[in-house]
Formats: sequence, C-alpha cells, structure tokens
Amino acid sequence: MVKLNEEFLKKITLKKTKDDFFDVLGGITGIDVLLFLAFPAFISLVMLLPLAIRESLTLKIYAYSSWQLITHAFVHNELSHLWNNLKGYFIFGFILLIFANRAGEKKNLFLLFLFTLFSLPIISSMIEILIYPMLMPLIKTSQGSSALLSAMVGFFPAFWIYHFSTRQKNNLLNVNFFVLAFSYVAFLFSMVYYAAHKNAVFIMLVLAGVICSGFRCRKNLKLLLKGIVSASSGNVFFHCLTILMPTLFMIAPLLLFPFKIVQDNSIVDFFMHYIGLIYGMSISFIFLKWKFSDRDDNNA
Repeated sequence: MVKLNEEFLKKITLKKTKDDFFDVLGGITGIDVLLFLAFPAFISLVMLLPLAIRESLTLKIYAYSSWQLITHAFVHNELSHLWNNLKGYFIFGFILLIFANRAGEKKNLFLLFLFTLFSLPIISSMIEILIYPMLMPLIKTSQGSSALLSAMVGFFPAFWIYHFSTRQKNNLLNVNFFVLAFSYVAFLFSMVYYAAHKNAVFIMLVLAGVICSGFRCRKNLKLLLKGIVSASSGNVFFHCLTILMPTLFMIAPLLLFPFKIVQDNSIVDFFMHYIGLIYGMSISFIFLKWKFSDRDDNNA
C-alpha cells in the first residue's frame, strides 16, 4: 500500500493533473453543455416573472391548483433562495456530469434527471398535501428546487457503484447497499433533528442498522475499495472523483440541509430535502440496476 501511494503521488504533477482534467472532460459536447444549463436557465427566467405570477405557481397546500403540483419546484421566493439552489446544482451537477461522462453513463444521467424533474415535484406535492396538515400544519406553501438538488445528491451512490460494477462485470448494486445508504441517511436525520439525550435509544437503533447493513455488504465493499485502488493507475483526476463521490454523499446532508427548523419566524421545509435525497437514491438504484441487468442480457 505504501508503494502504491508513492507511485500515485509521483503522478500528481501540474501538467499531469491538467492533462487528466481535460481528458475527463473529453466527450462532453456543446449539446451536453446546453442540456446541463437548461435547468438553471429556466428557474432563473422564472424568477424574472412578476410576483403575482410566481405566487400562482407556488403550491398552496390547503387550496392548491393542479398545475402547482409541478410548477412549485421551479419557482423561488427570493434571489438568495434561487442563488443557493443554483450553487448546489452547479457543484453537484458538474461532478455528476464529468463522472458519468468518464464512466460512459452521460445519457443515463440526463434521462434520470429529466424523469426526476417531472416525477419528484408531483410526489413531493402529494406528500405535502396529504401529510403536512397533520405533521407540520404551519407550513402552508411550498416552492423551490431544493428537493430536486437533494435527489441529485441521491444519485451519487448508485452511479458510483454502477461504474465499478461495469468495470468488474459484476453487479454490485444490491439491496444491501441501498439499505446501507438509507440507514445512513436515517442516522443523520435522527442525529440532526432529535435531541440525543431524549432519543438515545432510537439513535442507537438506527446506528445499529447502519452497522448491520455495512456488515451484510462487506464483500462488495471490499470489491469497491479494490476498484478505487486499481483506478489510481489511470487518470489522476478521475481517481480523485471516485474518492470524492462517496465522501460528498456522506457530508452533503450536513452541509446543505437546514439544522434550524425555525428561521426568520417561519418554519423551514427541511423534510422535503430528505424526501428528495431518498427519492434520488431509490430511482437511481432501480434504474441502474435494471440497466446493468439489461446490459447482461444483451451481452449474453
């Protein structure tokens, strides 16, 4: 391992890193850039609409119109709200795009995000309409793209595992990995929004679930670690991405999701961030698992 680290460190030169960076970007076309910019351009243009129109696009949980089930995800109440979502989109979206491009899954990423754009707003709206009046009655409206950005973060584990699955020709995307990721998100949620001294038993149970899930997929975890090590002999920049992807998934909820539920005398819709994250994890897992199975059938 020491020898491997020394060989890897020798490769990290300015020229090598620069060449590898442009090599990773190779294959991203002008059409890809336009597709990538379409979403932030659209929500920015929506922000330019008159206030009365933006309010008509916002989901009114207690008196909603049918179009609001979708439109609420593309309208923001103020520029700072829009700017925060744009920053998240460009950071996580750019990482996803270059990773998917290098892994040959760029088309799958665009298809998955397009599906999410239309499906998640409807699902999140139904949750807010049916459940919020009972759990969070003070939240009466919903708007913003936070759930969509959280879903992008939820794509990270499936795309990461799918890449190594195709490299090793072994489908590592199994239910144990999904349960592990879900348990980790549940653990973060319980740690952030429940007082440890009041809910220590609950938190310990969730933590036990994370440990148990990790133990059950230990063999595949070894294969993934082996894949990361073997990737160090190739493109340095992409090798760093293979380390960054799972790391970002683990820390992103702590960086992005609100710790304070009450801000400026209003309640933050923190629950929808986690709904988006779990939705992104779920559909990317199902979609890429199906893609791998279909790939095996075609190669048979």
